[in-house]
Amino acid sequence: MKSTGDLLDPLTGALARTAWQDRLTKEIKRARRNKKPLTLALVDLDHFKKVNDTYGHEAGDHVLKAIAESLSEETRRGDFACRYGGEEFVIVMPNMNKKVAYERAEKLRNTLNSLYIPYGIYSLTTTISVGIASYPANGQTREAILRAADKAMYAAKEAGRDHILSYDQLQVSEETLED
Repeated sequence: MKSTGDLLDPLTGALARTAWQDRLTKEIKRARRNKKPLTLALVDLDHFKKVNDTYGHEAGDHVLKAIAESLSEETRRGDFACRYGGEEFVIVMPNMNKKVAYERAEKLRNTLNSLYIPYGIYSLTTTISVGIASYPANGQTREAILRAADKAMYAAKEAGRDHILSYDQLQVSEETLED
């Protein structure tokens, strides 16, 4: 049996990578069995390196902790917010379609944009870029859904950061470029 320490990211207290990946696999199986959607949002802090370079890594750690706490507060019962690595987080939303997940991501983006994180004499802020993908439309496996969310998140960053993009929107824009 895993200890609680193995399940949580030591810095942020969010679910650790192996713990949430196992849980995501179980949630995909449940979604398949119940014929329900499951949506995932991959959240990346914009210009996070600048925080570390300007204020130091301790300030960066402080921001990561505050963001993890906000993500946890903004998720509904049954959802789970996890640390993916670095300055990336994942929110897994069982029984939620992409449209509602997009609306919730927009609310989260606005909440985090207005979050002022006290650090010494400074008040730190951040913006986020979010990629959204879901089961079964964007992938049948954990890896496929994560890959789709990752592509959408990077496209959101390329679109100017502080942006949300679903994998479906990315596919539509790629098809438009091909025409």
